Amino acid sequence: MGTDANPNKLVRVLGLSECITITAGAVIGVGLFTVGASTVGIMGSSVILATLIAFLLILWPAAIYGELGAALPYAGGTYAYAKRGINYPTAIFCSWHYTVAQIGIGGAESLAFANYFGWLLKGLGISWEIDSRVLACILMLFFVFINYRGIKIAGKLQNFFMFFFWAGSLIWFAMVLRNIDFGVFLPIFSGIPGEVTAFAKVVVMVWWCFAGFETAVGMGAEIKFPQITIPRALTLSPLIVFGVNALFQWFLLGITPLAEQASLAAAEAPFATAMQIAGIAGVPFVVLCLTITLGGDFSTMNPCVAGPARYMYVMAQDKCFPSVFGKIHPQYKSPYISVLVVGAVAMLLILTDSIPIIAAMCAFSQMVCYIIGFISYLGLYKKEPELKRPYQVPAGKLGAVISIIAYLILMVLAVDWSALPYNIGLSVLCILYYLLAVRQKHNAYQESVEDDFSSMPDMIPTVEEKNELDRQYKKWRIGSYSVFCFGMLLFVIGYIYR
Repeated sequence: MGTDANPNKLVRVLGLSECITITAGAVIGVGLFTVGASTVGIMGSSVILATLIAFLLILWPAAIYGELGAALPYAGGTYAYAKRGINYPTAIFCSWHYTVAQIGIGGAESLAFANYFGWLLKGLGISWEIDSRVLACILMLFFVFINYRGIKIAGKLQNFFMFFFWAGSLIWFAMVLRNIDFGVFLPIFSGIPGEVTAFAKVVVMVWWCFAGFETAVGMGAEIKFPQITIPRALTLSPLIVFGVNALFQWFLLGITPLAEQASLAAAEAPFATAMQIAGIAGVPFVVLCLTITLGGDFSTMNPCVAGPARYMYVMAQDKCFPSVFGKIHPQYKSPYISVLVVGAVAMLLILTDSIPIIAAMCAFSQMVCYIIGFISYLGLYKKEPELKRPYQVPAGKLGAVISIIAYLILMVLAVDWSALPYNIGLSVLCILYYLLAVRQKHNAYQESVEDDFSSMPDMIPTVEEKNELDRQYKKWRIGSYSVFCFGMLLFVIGYIYR
């Protein structure tokens, strides 16, 4: 299933588990333990309100991307939707912004790994100095190698990274549970900042711990039974991400003395700071560092290499990029040239200390891509009303309009104004690139509006396969709702027993 005689075509090998771990893993990274955790120092036990709002801000958008991914299960995600729902120039504009943002996030994650790896060594009592840039490049090479070998092995390792993260998290929770102080859980509205803009910025900080939910649709050409798998993955993943955020926020609150909570707002590593303040050292500290580095960080790095490579690949297929980027490895079925280039660019940015600039540009670039995705959703309903949509979002058009407005507001709140000139410069380059290099060359062919899933054997499951898909979905659904409810329940318990 999922094989193809065409040697230059991606193959469908990713299942529901891989889609969920790719989606959740792209979101649950070091940001949860840095920017996201610092919000506990700002709002205290009221942080759950910001987390709930951030969750609601991605619930509709994630479902919208689930509908888009099921209807157009091709490589390139938002690029594939924008070229049909809007036009090619907008699609190319989006693709470049997405690629730059993902490479920036990948580079930042690799540097964050180097930082937490240093904390891990300290926890083990090992004194070993190494340039963080070198360690970051070694990590980047590792993930380039994984993705060079193909999406099948990358998907299996993604499952391992995420399950390692969840296992490590449970062990750490159990170890520090006895250190929880319920006295730090103040009334739920007590920590809300007085100014609306201040509260909104905290919501944005937490929202970054949810951003990245669209990653899996960029690999739509490599997902088995995408008309079923993609919507299920995109509707369950937000529940998992919320639950994980809520759980770690609760434990961070619980182990930090009330008088010291404010110090977390400015801490580079809030969890490490909290554990030092609480006098928690030894094995729990090592377990946390291993969980963050080998679980959370690795699960984000993997999609950050795979995602941009697929955008480069599909642009090359459309003659919007040099054709060499559209080559598929004959054995591993990966866009190997694109993977190698993503890694090379990321390492160059790391070694030249340019990652902070690129990372600062991410807020604007990601928001641009999301907004283009929502506009594409509306555009497809207008341009291609007969397009087969195996999954439809309830009140999807209304959700897209509301999401456009909400994300425009988020863009203003989240943009790094020091990086805005670079964002504007990149946007100008995108426009010039289309006008000078693409306008007369791109492939005018688009996938047929009459695409019929029944003619694609790797898209329609047999009865046995459908039953297996439903069994997997039932397990993931139970798990997703359970972690969501458990995260909420802990905060309720905290407020009751404070």
